[in-house]
Amino acid sequence: MKNFWADTFALNTFCYFISIPIELGFAQMSFTTHLMARFIGLFIITGTARPFGIWRDFVFRRMKLSASDTGLKPYIVDTLAYLSFELPLYMINMSISGASLVQALKAALIFCVIAGVVGRPYGLYRAYIRRKLFNLD
Repeated sequence: MKNFWADTFALNTFCYFISIPIELGFAQMSFTTHLMARFIGLFIITGTARPFGIWRDFVFRRMKLSASDTGLKPYIVDTLAYLSFELPLYMINMSISGASLVQALKAALIFCVIAGVVGRPYGLYRAYIRRKLFNLD
């Protein structure tokens, strides 16, 4: 159960701060649509944070990496694991929250670009939260 709470806390807090510039800035959503997307996202992220953690750990094991590895390979693997799992969920969220097709596509495009920047930082953030707040490794 500790794994569930650690992954849920890490992904919810990380995604909330990442979504602000994407949705309010780049996609130009109204504040109401943004709040609706975050509200829906809370349920989606809470329901998928642990499965994503399991997916990420599986991908890392298959690539013979650990959370503490450094360099280009863990960066690429973290980014692809994040993007392959989270982008479909993000698009579902955009659809349910009332974003127009243009807004959803803009948000998805920016999400893909940002995933290249945040995939590894999320992996490191998740490892930190698991280790420091939940005493997991």
